[in-house]
Amino acid sequence: MPEVTKEIEVKEVPREERAGKALARSYLYSFLSRGFAYPTEDGLREIKTGAASRELRNASTCLGEGLSQSVEPLCEALEKEIAPLELRDLEGGYNRIFSMGLLCPHHETFYASAHVFMKSQDMADIRGFYGAFGFRLSEKEKELADFIGTELEFMHVLCFKEYHATERGEKEKADLCREAQAKFLEGHLGTWVHAFSKALSASAHMDYFITLGRLLAEFVDFDCQYLGVTPKRVSVPEEGWKQEAEPFTCGGDLKDAR
Repeated sequence: MPEVTKEIEVKEVPREERAGKALARSYLYSFLSRGFAYPTEDGLREIKTGAASRELRNASTCLGEGLSQSVEPLCEALEKEIAPLELRDLEGGYNRIFSMGLLCPHHETFYASAHVFMKSQDMADIRGFYGAFGFRLSEKEKELADFIGTELEFMHVLCFKEYHATERGEKEKADLCREAQAKFLEGHLGTWVHAFSKALSASAHMDYFITLGRLLAEFVDFDCQYLGVTPKRVSVPEEGWKQEAEPFTCGGDLKDAR
């Protein structure tokens, strides 16, 4: 289990403001996590009703105007490109990028681990973070610890824990959650999201996934600055993602390709 001892310098703000920012950051991490997970009826319904765009805009407004350049294009893609689709069409779009031929790998160790021994060490460190905060991998979903959706969900949980601790006036617990966020961003999530976003832009055929990747990179940059950390970024691997996806057409031919 990693020791969460990193001291971070964050300007003290009123408790209500800190809680609000923690909640907004929690929502953005949750939204991004669900965006990179396999499509579901509930998620598509949230997009069709406009709830996803509304909450996304509200969360970014709470954090300041800096994220709006990435939030607005994503909201436009949600409303104009994704909302008219049926679930099987969205599944097909997802599978073309992430499942069939792995045009865009979405696991940290593909980008950040130079060899098999390093991969084992990195996976053990990620699991150590999860275990330290009671975060358990789903037996149903069967995703690996270094899956982008899982790492984002973990950050969502840490931010939500910080929010609740701040609301209750438990400053030490809130600070511990924030220190863990900083350490996980610096050592893991923040190191590879730019490489992943670049690979996604090169592989995706839908504006939705391209803008989702851009918001991911921009928001992680925002959060690194907010928490006072500077991760060492990895480069996009030379092989394994350059093949372009086929033009997207609606239909269920890939429905069962998960």
